[in-house]
Amino acid sequence: MLYKGYTGVIVLFTALVLYSVLIFDREKGELEWREAQAEKTAEILYTDFENWTAYNISKKGSKWTSSTNDPILIGPSMVTSGAKQTYARIELTINGAGEVQVFWRGTGESFSEAKSKVFSGKTIEMMVDGDVEQIRIDPAMKPGVDFIVHRVLIMKYR
Repeated sequence: MLYKGYTGVIVLFTALVLYSVLIFDREKGELEWREAQAEKTAEILYTDFENWTAYNISKKGSKWTSSTNDPILIGPSMVTSGAKQTYARIELTINGAGEVQVFWRGTGESFSEAKSKVFSGKTIEMMVDGDVEQIRIDPAMKPGVDFIVHRVLIMKYR
């Protein structure tokens, strides 16, 4: 009798675990599939962030610290190449758990919530439609968060 009561809980738990695994694996698989199906038109690697524009962020050495709940780090403008898709891989270290929001814009566009994604973790990967001219990283949602951006890789595909 007790076993029958737990059967529903076990089935629900198993379904949730499988759903989570399939969703995360599907997104990674989609990135790999899109990359394999396209011709690369440009590859840009940033490891030096001196030319990036920072708002509400202080810097000491390679470590940045958010000074408000809206820190912004904007990359330099990139050459557009008529790409149909743009891949970005951002590697960073952030003290404490939190979310990172990444924005992108094409030529003549402004940054907007519609062209942004929120991530958690040390490595961010995303593939977006269109030719991206510039990216923006909002590395924290509160003041006093220390972070280091190790590298940003941008690849454009046609």
